[in-house]
Amino acid sequence: MDHDEIDRILDKTIPESMARRGRTTIDSLLAPVRDVLNRRIFPDRGLTDSQLELMVQILSSMDTDKDPEAARVGEREARVASPYVASLAADFNHGIGRSGQLSAPQPKAAGASLMQQVANNTALDAIRKLGLSNTKAGIVTPVSTGMSIALVLSALRREVGIKKVLYPRIDHTSPKRGIALAGLDEVQIPTVIEGDAVRVNLGEFEKSISNTEACAVLATTTFFPPRESDPVKSIARLCSEYDVPLIINNAYGVQSQEIMMQIRSAIDAGRVDAVIQSSDKNFLTPVGGSIVVSPKSELIAWVSDTYAGRASAAPVIQTLAALLSIGYERYKELQKQQLENLAQLQESLLIIAEKLGQRLLEVRNPVAFAITMDGLDVEEIGARLYNARVTGPRAVKKGDYGSSTENYPHSYIVMNAAIGARKEDIETATAKLYKEASR
Repeated sequence: MDHDEIDRILDKTIPESMARRGRTTIDSLLAPVRDVLNRRIFPDRGLTDSQLELMVQILSSMDTDKDPEAARVGEREARVASPYVASLAADFNHGIGRSGQLSAPQPKAAGASLMQQVANNTALDAIRKLGLSNTKAGIVTPVSTGMSIALVLSALRREVGIKKVLYPRIDHTSPKRGIALAGLDEVQIPTVIEGDAVRVNLGEFEKSISNTEACAVLATTTFFPPRESDPVKSIARLCSEYDVPLIINNAYGVQSQEIMMQIRSAIDAGRVDAVIQSSDKNFLTPVGGSIVVSPKSELIAWVSDTYAGRASAAPVIQTLAALLSIGYERYKELQKQQLENLAQLQESLLIIAEKLGQRLLEVRNPVAFAITMDGLDVEEIGARLYNARVTGPRAVKKGDYGSSTENYPHSYIVMNAAIGARKEDIETATAKLYKEASR
């Protein structure tokens, strides 16, 4: 229904003054939707749920499975068991992409194809506005961070012939599985303990990058204390010097202005091929999607050409809807709240540490702090916190796997104050930590 038709309906049925007022309301509802579809940018102000629902309905209605006169005789044809089942993918039942190319337009899914392009452009614009202004291309993938790492590495294996991945040690299974899934060998770069912090051994890293042929580097910006971020600017310079691809796992780093500044500097100073970030950790979506951006447009095209088969549209539309719902202004407010919550977490843990005869580990981390639990049964405390309905703390026993180094000298518990957490979450969690640790 276009503007002229709406005008004709209004003019036939109600007085002209009322019709004008009605058109104003309709324009207010539709204007942000039109703006998103035309400009495809991260809006300053978020859309309402009504506007998002309208946009999704318009787009999904363009796909051929909504055509009541269509004779659908293919093997797939977007047939679903019930309207509820269709709603789980926002009614984009054909999915996205085509065999062998994730971002290819799909003839049966005009609406889903348009939605995907809007999602890719909006996500790239968001990442650029939130710090990485020197990226040129991006894609929303329908898989989580570890699988997106596998996609990027597989693309580099096919296009430039990498065989090994230099990986500064992070005690996290997902990226390791991504390396293995891409059919590549992991070369673990050791870490060193400096004060309380665990950091990559840059000397060993440079030795490895100078002596390893056909390799890429997977660096990490965000992980649990005591592991600190990799010095991505220094690593990018070495990757440029030795002509080695660099992938940065920026899983939950978008929320941190400091981390994004470091990555932007790395792109300017050296070689960065791809930066991968989680949709759920940064933009408050259900788990299942990632955003891959790059200063090299061809890298994003390679990633698109690496995905096998069609893909679910659900993670992509969830990412787009979250970006449009939040908008730039609210995201900046969420970042401000995150820093306030982080400061509150630090203050509370310092008080608890003093009362328990423990201390706060001095480690730079954009969303988390760790408190020592030396002499205490840290695993039991962690279990009791879970039973007390506190989710998210990470309890690591002295010397156990999880510290990203051998023989870390403390037992500790990590607590997070990531984007979207509430002040009352911090207050409740720290109060229960003190209760369970002092029993």
